Amino acid sequence: MQISSLYDSNPAQWESRRSGLLEFLSEYGEQRITLRGCRRLARLTPDQLALPGVSLLVATLRGQNGRQLAGVSFVSGFGKEACVVAVHPLYRNKHTGTALLTAQLERLGQLECHVACDNAASLKMCFNSGLAAVDLINGPTGKPTLLLRSPLSAVDPATLPQGGELLCQSPS
Repeated sequence: MQISSLYDSNPAQWESRRSGLLEFLSEYGEQRITLRGCRRLARLTPDQLALPGVSLLVATLRGQNGRQLAGVSFVSGFGKEACVVAVHPLYRNKHTGTALLTAQLERLGQLECHVACDNAASLKMCFNSGLAAVDLINGPTGKPTLLLRSPLSAVDPATLPQGGELLCQSPS
């Protein structure tokens, strides 16, 4: 499996490629991809791919007819605006999603995403990629949803002990 970053300066080629990725998300996203994430990708321009916190990765495999798409991951705003991962059913449970999310984290340096608590496969992918749950919120559909963050962005510097401050508030 090969993880690649997508970017195109040719507008016609970009439109075709983006359209194909949106179809992939629609077909293999199990109706769990947020409308917000799809809209962000639908409006994405090649210039926006160069912005900090924006990344579009694909996982491909060599097949009989050339390279075949196994998975897609799109992140915008380091995940605050959109964090989307979809994997073709033939390549699930083979760490394809984990590889995509791990590559996003390595590429961006920090990442956050929201995953509904009843989406065990996506939660496992996030935890395997090194993300940690930092909050429980109501998602866009009203479901309990975990906010997951990369370890570096999970720590709020304001909550760290200052010089000379006790690490343990109740020493024995």
